[in-house]
Amino acid sequence: NLSKPAPVDRQGNDVGAGFTNNLTTKSDNLTKPAPQGDRTKQPSPRLLSAASSPHTWRQAGRAQRWQPLPVNVGFKPDLTQLWGVQIVTAIALFWMLRLILQFGAAVTNDLLVKLPNLEPIQAFYGFYYQPTLPILIGLGTLLVLSPWLIDGLLKLFYGNKPLSVETLKTHSQEAARVLQRLCRERRIPVPKLGILPTDAPLALTYGNLPNTARIVVSKGLLEQLTDDEIAAIYAAQIGQILHWDFVLMSLGVLVIQIPYTVYWLVAQWGERWEGFILRGTTGAIAQIAYGIYWLLRWPLVWLSRIRIYFSDRKSCDVTGNPNGLSRAILKIAIGIAKDIEQQGKTTWLVEGFDLLMPLGYRQAIGLGSVGAYTAFEPVLAWDVVNPYSRWLALNNSHPLTGDRLQLLSRYARHWQLETELNFSSVSEKARPNSAFRVQAAPYIGILIGLILGGLLWLLGEVGSLARIRLLSWLLNDYSWFMVGFVLSGFSIGTLIRINSFFPDITPSTRADETVLPHLLAEPDALPLNSQAVRFSGKLMGRPGIANWLGQDLILQSGAGLVKLHHLSWLGPIGNFLLWKNRPSQLVNRSVTVSGWFRRGATPWIDIEAIATSTGKTSPSGHPVWSTILATGSAVLAAYIILRGGL
Repeated sequence: NLSKPAPVDRQGNDVGAGFTNNLTTKSDNLTKPAPQGDRTKQPSPRLLSAASSPHTWRQAGRAQRWQPLPVNVGFKPDLTQLWGVQIVTAIALFWMLRLILQFGAAVTNDLLVKLPNLEPIQAFYGFYYQPTLPILIGLGTLLVLSPWLIDGLLKLFYGNKPLSVETLKTHSQEAARVLQRLCRERRIPVPKLGILPTDAPLALTYGNLPNTARIVVSKGLLEQLTDDEIAAIYAAQIGQILHWDFVLMSLGVLVIQIPYTVYWLVAQWGERWEGFILRGTTGAIAQIAYGIYWLLRWPLVWLSRIRIYFSDRKSCDVTGNPNGLSRAILKIAIGIAKDIEQQGKTTWLVEGFDLLMPLGYRQAIGLGSVGAYTAFEPVLAWDVVNPYSRWLALNNSHPLTGDRLQLLSRYARHWQLETELNFSSVSEKARPNSAFRVQAAPYIGILIGLILGGLLWLLGEVGSLARIRLLSWLLNDYSWFMVGFVLSGFSIGTLIRINSFFPDITPSTRADETVLPHLLAEPDALPLNSQAVRFSGKLMGRPGIANWLGQDLILQSGAGLVKLHHLSWLGPIGNFLLWKNRPSQLVNRSVTVSGWFRRGATPWIDIEAIATSTGKTSPSGHPVWSTILATGSAVLAAYIILRGGL
């Protein structure tokens, strides 16, 4: 049974203000400035002050009578751009899927040839050389069946149930009115509604036509958001249907559900086995499936980001309530962080369907958990004023949250409304940081390598046309030179930034997680400007096989949640091969994490070591792996250039 959301008072004492690390009411001492740890760089006094008090909801109002936003206000809703991004996304998804399937077919047959008493699969050879038609047929079939297949996944594994418009009215009469009015005006049927029995506030829209569209929300969203905030979310979801971007996203999410479902089902099944061989085999299958999931997810993130701007604007045009949408986004962040804290891990639903959600769960982890300790504006300042924030968000599934909320504030000001968030103190762009060039050194090195390889090709072409043998021979080997130069550039770039990337962690670096809000409030910080930290708290994440790669490691500290990155000295492969002292073995225990805090689009800590009170330690090897990778690339580059190939 779904209950009506609790009333919200004018001081903002609602679901957002009550979220703390231990899920209790904020204590008075949270308003006191947190003590400073041993840091090489102190935050500015202005940000220190702003980051030392909890967030207070303003409950800013909405427009009573309004006209749709002019094109020149905020984000420019050019549907041509949206369709262009969809075309690029579809092509990228096809080619990524093609490469993965071709590689899988080739490797499978190679193994079958080498193993005794086994024969290669002849159909795989045909597929390897002519994969286009089978892939297009498969994608077309998935597209046609996508609404019902996703229905089945959500019902079978996550308990999705139908939600009637009448039941929706008991939570938000405005949401029901908005749905019915928009569908009537656009002459489309009201989407099929569903509800998921999870406390995490989620909203998913999928289908292949307006007639087959579905909007599924969670119990947590209906309980934690108020009437107008629920309506703002539903308006954004219906906007995705009206813009037609939900069709390709539905197909993409369905495609990535195949490896993702294999990953978590095999991981759960493998936990039942004690034998080394069976456990290792299931672990290998699960990690490979997870890697395929991430590779297929990557072509979809650009469309996932850009379409959110369109749906946010449509929600404001329909409801005249940008402040309500701002509160909804922040409360979704709070609710997701709270759910992760209650579950002790990231649920399969939250990660697997992340691309369809209004807010990415990785963004929600940090932002949603610090509202009890700091105002949101200082934390969001990085998104708004850092000149490199958009470059550093290229791998994110959703737009920068601060950027979205600043746009919503701009819409509110256009209608002469008080804004829910005050960005006036962070409106000036931070000055360009010279450290960004060092941050990007490996990528700059790769670019220089490509340029040098291109120049050699050009010289070879000139030599061939002019019949100059001294130059024409370069055409025979320029591709290998290109590979060698790219590897050399990557190696040099990695070595240039390695010392800055991993400053020394000394014994004097004391455990002080209370500096977390202040670290988040540095608007000009880059991942390269790493801070050596030592935080204490509870290690959360999935236990066992599902976390062999360290894909779900989160520290629950006394000042919020922070994502952890673990890497063995052999890199990602070592995470799988080195069974001893995996971080997943310490999940749900009190630990002290030492490492390097990095401020990016999603803040995280690169782990140096995780230690328990009993002395058990799980070391990490980020600096060693970086050194091995750079050295190995340099050696391989030298060999390729000198030999003219492998």
